[in-house]
Amino acid sequence: MSANETVAQTLAGCLAAIVFEGLSETARQVATASIIDTVGAMLLGASGAVNAALQAALGEDLADGPAFVFGRGSRAGLLDAALINGASAHADDYDDMACSMGGRPSAPLVPVVLALGETLGASGAQVIEAYVVGFEAECRIGRVVNPHHYEGGWHPTSTLGVFGAAAAAARLLRLDRDRTVAALTLAASMSSGLKANFGTMAKPLQVGQCARGGLLAAKLANVGFTANPAALEHPQGFFASYDGLDNIHLERLLDHPGGRLEIEQDSIGLKPFPCCGSTHPVARAMLALRARGVRPEDVDSVLISVNRRRLPHTNNPNPNTPLEARFSIQYVAARTLLDGPPRLHHFEGRSHLETEVRSLMRRISVVAYAAHAGRGGRDECNEFEADVTVLTRSGDQIEANAPHALGRGGVDPMSSDELRMKFRDCASRSLGAAQIDAAFSALQRLASCTRIPDLMDLMSPSPSPSPSPVAAAGAARS
Repeated sequence: MSANETVAQTLAGCLAAIVFEGLSETARQVATASIIDTVGAMLLGASGAVNAALQAALGEDLADGPAFVFGRGSRAGLLDAALINGASAHADDYDDMACSMGGRPSAPLVPVVLALGETLGASGAQVIEAYVVGFEAECRIGRVVNPHHYEGGWHPTSTLGVFGAAAAAARLLRLDRDRTVAALTLAASMSSGLKANFGTMAKPLQVGQCARGGLLAAKLANVGFTANPAALEHPQGFFASYDGLDNIHLERLLDHPGGRLEIEQDSIGLKPFPCCGSTHPVARAMLALRARGVRPEDVDSVLISVNRRRLPHTNNPNPNTPLEARFSIQYVAARTLLDGPPRLHHFEGRSHLETEVRSLMRRISVVAYAAHAGRGGRDECNEFEADVTVLTRSGDQIEANAPHALGRGGVDPMSSDELRMKFRDCASRSLGAAQIDAAFSALQRLASCTRIPDLMDLMSPSPSPSPSPVAAAGAARS
């Protein structure tokens, strides 16, 4: 980074070099899959309580406008659409993950690029380009502030996602470098979000707010609104206020592992389970034990060891709501051993209160595993790993390890069929079967889409969406 440039100026210069024509096939494929995955998450969230409560609260203030609101069957103003769709994308904790960001990269981005892309009549290629730009911005800032930022109680998806949303919107608005810098530094004043609110409706609200805030920052910059170009590294700026200047790593801003864009890194992934990403390693370990024949009725006790960073928001032995169950290692572990891979209906109704799952949860203990010393040790880089030891009633000790993996990506991406199955499951709460297939096929061809408004027309809810088999199963169990 040049001594004559601020952090925002350096970042804006790097982002300017990203153009659709220069993207690798990997970058285009991962971006498209992530956008499809997030649209599915938005369609799922659009049918839920967070979306309904948010729209009820906005009430008459939710005026008609040019931007599509998922699940509403109508359109609203750009900022309102970004808010509602952003909250919907994160409402069920089924959106993707990125290690360098320490959070969910797409939920702040996709609502913005689709709403703004629709309003501007952008092409699919322009939307993908803007998405990759936003992804790069939020993850690069994440490299600077993490792991301290995550451990300090901030919700990186919202606190850092606002920079991605601003950068993505700035690209679609075709802002020059100076105005992109203004968008990024205005976004610094809109950053917010606390991990204390995990397991409540406030968590997805924070993501909706960051999508709205990033979009507003870019719109303000577009009309000449100003901010301090050094607002990130200023002694009273973003880095100092949120993390302390001694806890950040400015040298990582230009770090490009393997010379690849953030969207090309192996440390990003789509979520195979609809619960907090910090519970996924435990689910994978329990699936391994289940495959080896371990049965719930044979279990005397279970000891689970995970990265210490996974515990403050997931060590919950007594979840009282479906939302809290998504953030309970004990519940996810017990549910997985009982029923296999966690599904949507496991986090609905009174599933978390079932006698069998509660009995097994009482036999589960959760601790942090011992850190390995040195750079790159086991406790570095927000690792997603789990060790599980089961003591059976007959006295046998059975162990399983789920190695570090951030969802399905990198060397183990979801296949097209797996992505389609997840999309169908999510979208079935809002769309009919024929619409789902048409929307998925159109999203797969996003790069060749000439007009985003045509794509959004496919998402309008049908009068009677067909329930998914998973939803029906959940209703039967409730």
